[in-house]
Parts: sequence; C-alpha cells; structure tokens
Amino acid sequence: MKKVAIMTHHPHETPEDRGRMAHALHMTRDVVEAGADAQLIFCGRSVEWLPQLTNPERDQEHKFVQHYGNVFDAVRDHARACNFCCIRFGVRDRVEQAGVPILGGGRDHMNLGEYALGDWKIVSL
Repeated sequence: MKKVAIMTHHPHETPEDRGRMAHALHMTRDVVEAGADAQLIFCGRSVEWLPQLTNPERDQEHKFVQHYGNVFDAVRDHARACNFCCIRFGVRDRVEQAGVPILGGGRDHMNLGEYALGDWKIVSL
C-alpha cells in the first residue's frame, strides 16, 4: 500500500493560504479514496486551521471553512498536528479537545524524519 504524507505549514490569512489548504484537503481526500494510507500533517502556523475546521459550529467561521469543512470531515481521521507548533501558536488545548492526534512529546516537534526515512511519499503544500 502506498503511503502519502501531505504537510501543510501556512497560516490562513490570504487567499493564497486558503488555496493551498484547499489543495491539501482535496489531495488527502483523493489519496484516501484511491486506497492509499494518507496523513494530513499540520505544522507551523497551519495548526491554527484546526480549531476552525473542527468547530461543530462551523457556520460561525470564515466562508472558506464553511465551504471546505465537509472536505476536512472526509479526511479528519487522517489529520495529525505537531505538538510544538500547537503549543507555540496557542491551539494545543483546542486541537486536543477536537480529537486530532498531536505528535511529539513535552515541548518537542513531531518527528518528521520518520516520514522522510520511511516508506512515505512527502508532499508539502
């Protein structure tokens, strides 16, 4: 089985940022639907997306989140977040409450080397 890690690092401030997230969500969905093992990895400021994408009252969020929230729902089980980045950008509690796995312990970043040295094809958007 093919394994694909789709990594996002960008904030959600500009139309370009939202475009990259749209592509990350769609690519993850497409890879999953094709039968591959996929992980959508939120690193850097992209962790700030997770409280919005997992908000049960998404109709209060940005129009992008309202529109693409259903795509996130389709790949939610494949989402992962970097521990250090969640702490750094103040969303760790909300990401944890949303049930998205947070990788990395203490105050550490998640181990991206496992993907690079493993059988994972890495796509960074």
